[in-house]
Amino acid sequence: MSDLHGRIVMAIGCGTPDGQVNNGFAAAKAFLAAGAKVCIVDRDRAALNHARATLGQASTPGETAGSPDRLGEGGDLDSRVTTVVADVGDEASLSAAFDHCASSLGEPTVLHFNVGIVVNGGLDTLETAGFAKALDINLTGAFAAMKQALPYMRRAGGGSIITVSSVGGMRYMGYDYPAYAASKAGLIELTKVVGAQYASEGIRANSIAPGLIETPLIHNSISGHYDSVEDMLAARHALSPTGKMGHPEDIAKLAVFLASDDSSYINSTLIPVDGGLVHFAGTPKS
Repeated sequence: MSDLHGRIVMAIGCGTPDGQVNNGFAAAKAFLAAGAKVCIVDRDRAALNHARATLGQASTPGETAGSPDRLGEGGDLDSRVTTVVADVGDEASLSAAFDHCASSLGEPTVLHFNVGIVVNGGLDTLETAGFAKALDINLTGAFAAMKQALPYMRRAGGGSIITVSSVGGMRYMGYDYPAYAASKAGLIELTKVVGAQYASEGIRANSIAPGLIETPLIHNSISGHYDSVEDMLAARHALSPTGKMGHPEDIAKLAVFLASDDSSYINSTLIPVDGGLVHFAGTPKS
């Protein structure tokens, strides 16, 4: 794993309900395991409390009890992770979250933006307000977070911005969510433009596009459309060119790499983590 010692990460949208490992929490945990200090931001206080408690019980594979990066040692964890409630739709609360990070851990030089809502409905059913809501959270929220991160990265002489987009922003996935697709497509281009515009200042920006990932969300919100959870998993595995879905850790590993010096010449790009799904023939809808 890439080394992130000395890095301070703003991990936005990385709380976890009930301690479940979703894409955001997996990234926050991986940043810590790589040696970074992490400020976990979420609009849900309960999700933050679960994230903090779960990290306190975690450990890194292969570590020993005396490892300085052992996640389960409370004193060490207390000095390396903090949590703060903020809503990306409220720029004042977002600014306060960055201030909290700077005063608690130090000035952040890595921004990991893992926020996204799905607003369903096509042209015939979706109200304009619903379309605007998806853009406001998924796209304008990212703009606001990048705007807050910029002064810190400039003072440090560089930084890394990582946004989590979606293959749904790259192609039609068969779902009735053009607002979500448009917001994620916009996020992809915003990330590329920011990376190119500020590259001369040592600031990189890259986007990760997850494909079919096995997260708690699909168990909670999709499994009811199938006869059983087993049927759901089998159907979704079959949609992938590889024959299986990915896992949140697949997203997290790439996020750590993009936050590190190992990716120092990778900028303004989009990297799908999808097993080849975006190039798969047909409409990959279950």
